[in-house]
Amino acid sequence: MPNIEYIITAEFHIDKGPSLVFQYPHQLPGLQNLYFLPELMLPDQIHKRNEDYTLFLLYRNLNTGEFQYLYNKNNCEPDPYFLYTIVLNLTNDEYKRGSQVKSLSILTNLSFFKNFKPVMMICLDLYFKSNDHHIIKQLYKSINEKSFIISRDSLNGMEINDISLIKKLLITSILDLPINDKIYYDENFRNKILGIGKSQIINPDLFIRKDLSFNSILNFNEMNIPIRIPMINLPDTIGDYLNPTDLNFKPNLINILNSKLSSSILNNELTIYGLQTPPIIILINAILTGKKILVMSYENSSGYIIDHILLILKIITGGGILSGLLTRYNIFPIIDVSKIELLEECDSFIAGTINPFFKNNDKLWDLLYDLDLNEFIISSNIETPGDNIIKSSIISEDARFLSNLQLSIFNYNDDLTTIQLIFRRHINEIIRILLSSKNFNNNLLPNNKDLILLLEGIGYYWSSDTTKLLEISCYQLISKKFQNLLYNEKLIYNLILPNLSNELNLMIDLHYHLQSLNNVSITTKINEREIWFNILKFLISGKSLEIFLLITYLIPPNSSTSLQSSIAHNGNITIFDKNKGIELLLINLFNFDDQIKSNIIMILQELEDNFLCGWCINLFLKNNLIYEIAFNELINT
Repeated sequence: MPNIEYIITAEFHIDKGPSLVFQYPHQLPGLQNLYFLPELMLPDQIHKRNEDYTLFLLYRNLNTGEFQYLYNKNNCEPDPYFLYTIVLNLTNDEYKRGSQVKSLSILTNLSFFKNFKPVMMICLDLYFKSNDHHIIKQLYKSINEKSFIISRDSLNGMEINDISLIKKLLITSILDLPINDKIYYDENFRNKILGIGKSQIINPDLFIRKDLSFNSILNFNEMNIPIRIPMINLPDTIGDYLNPTDLNFKPNLINILNSKLSSSILNNELTIYGLQTPPIIILINAILTGKKILVMSYENSSGYIIDHILLILKIITGGGILSGLLTRYNIFPIIDVSKIELLEECDSFIAGTINPFFKNNDKLWDLLYDLDLNEFIISSNIETPGDNIIKSSIISEDARFLSNLQLSIFNYNDDLTTIQLIFRRHINEIIRILLSSKNFNNNLLPNNKDLILLLEGIGYYWSSDTTKLLEISCYQLISKKFQNLLYNEKLIYNLILPNLSNELNLMIDLHYHLQSLNNVSITTKINEREIWFNILKFLISGKSLEIFLLITYLIPPNSSTSLQSSIAHNGNITIFDKNKGIELLLINLFNFDDQIKSNIIMILQELEDNFLCGWCINLFLKNNLIYEIAFNELINT
């Protein structure tokens, strides 16, 4: 499969409007049904800007081979294609009635399409000057003659992105800089982490970078142009989750966090804390309940709007925790008024627009984000299910999430991957809350006799029944709607319990039991010995060991106290501040119960036998001399 399927050029003349000019290697299949392509490729208000970009998603029909605008799960390929267009506007005296606008598009299923922008800009500039289609053909050849497959097993054709989702999530959750350095400097370590054996061949077109990515060099127009290739692809992630290449990631996120709710409409699925509900919570709830979401800006570029939509997708999916949005939810990064009928067909969507017409027609959307005013508006036509009962107090998970996020962004000069881990943890926690009213039973657990639950206790852990009732009631309507989306496969939760079973089909809700241990008190009745014994029983191989280590990363700290302490002393966040779950394991090296200590030692020894888990455990031990001494003494006695 080529890196890019098609290259398309389009032009805009004030007297003729937008039109397609050239398609290579041949006309796009399905073009007769995509007659609106030129209008979307050349956005509104382009005459105000020298350059811009647009994006929309296409889906290939398995029966006809044609591309279509809406996804159909019955006949479309499972992954979308991205039509990425860069637009240049150059004033030319020959065009007395206006500017000449030209665009260049690539159609690709590579999620890191924005990394082709430098070479596309060079190509479009050359094309502007000469109108020579040979330049377009040269670009197509330059990109497709390179292989962006990271590695290939010479025996069975396995690619690096065939590694399990659990391992991808684990690697992208390990945020400590030493692993970056090890991957960069230690080829043996890098190959083992990525599962590249001696029989495998590293792609000669790629070379390693220090930031968990690869580079390739494109030869175009007698120039060598670097292209950055993400090392790990995650579901529904556009671009690179671990190391965002978009420099606007943080400022755009701050925009969202600083936004206001301007409407006085109350809705039990959105404004769960009344008009004081933080907009980021409203936005998350809107997606978890399948709302129609419109992002609008009249004063900024279409690229500015699209960047915000891509950011929303990045943080709401948690980088692989939640998926299905790119296909089942309906993502329209940029639309115009001619697509109103299409929007009306959709039960849910996330769409961007430059046209202010949409703002005054709230029958078309449930939630609108006005980027110019930085405010959210809830539609007056939105159905309000149930009674408007607003909770007076925020649930502990939302409070913890907001506290850690604000502290990380505004008070601490944190790296972007830590911010993403905060979102990943929160999305995972909220989904567990939404599923806990069903307790992961019924339709969410398949009727499979081979799956054996080792230990009772599944779902989100609450320290008391009173707290559970209060917090479940807060999210009750959201829970019902989210479960419907899950059952109908509109959304996918990738860490649902059956997906976390080991090779013997044994299941244990590690998250639930580690949280119960983390909240143990005199009043709680928890059999710690039984929990650690069953965790040990579960850890039989590399798969289950990586599941365990991933879950330790996904357990959020009880509060942001440790972060505040680090800041107060001008210190860096420690490795244990980033992984409270593993500290919970190590602290039991001092448990008064010898049987528990014995199980902890055996768990640590099992983890050490796995290359990635063992490296992490050794790093944890070396970062705390007391734990290291305790571990060494116990294994030697």
